[in-house]
Amino acid sequence: MADPVEKVSPLQDLSVPHVGSDSVVLSERLCESLVQVQAWPDTVGDVEGVLAKLKDVTTMASGPGRWLIEAPTEGLEQKLRKSISAEMGAVTGLTHARVVVSVSGEKATWVLASGIALDFHLDAFPVGTTQLSHHHEIGLTIHRTGEDSFELYAFTSLVRGLWHWLETASAEVGYSVI
Repeated sequence: MADPVEKVSPLQDLSVPHVGSDSVVLSERLCESLVQVQAWPDTVGDVEGVLAKLKDVTTMASGPGRWLIEAPTEGLEQKLRKSISAEMGAVTGLTHARVVVSVSGEKATWVLASGIALDFHLDAFPVGTTQLSHHHEIGLTIHRTGEDSFELYAFTSLVRGLWHWLETASAEVGYSVI
């Protein structure tokens, strides 16, 4: 059996630790287990039943009958492949294809709204919900984890451009990188 692939941050050489205040806090993390599940039109209910039984995962709707699911430990893809047959839907592992960039702090919403065309008001984008959007050519799945806290799931190959924009936009109000 082949050795597991080492996870390496595409941002490891980019960040300055602090610029100004802590109005915005930026951080990056690599996923332990990230999977996309797509149900077929006539099996959405069956797949939802399987997903409802999962424990300790974050499930984000990302389209009709489609979910992005993250687990804090490895093995989610294999577990879902055993529970969701090809007749029910498709399971695609995305662990190495996405990076999560966290943006938080009192000016986080202001920074994100400066470059992402979404309504970030709590009534339109409540805590715990997910929105799909983009910043220029960078597709984003945005999960609101708190009133002033967001996790942006971005393609690994494009995350450096996203990070550069976030640092530039955050510099106006002050930010730190943790």
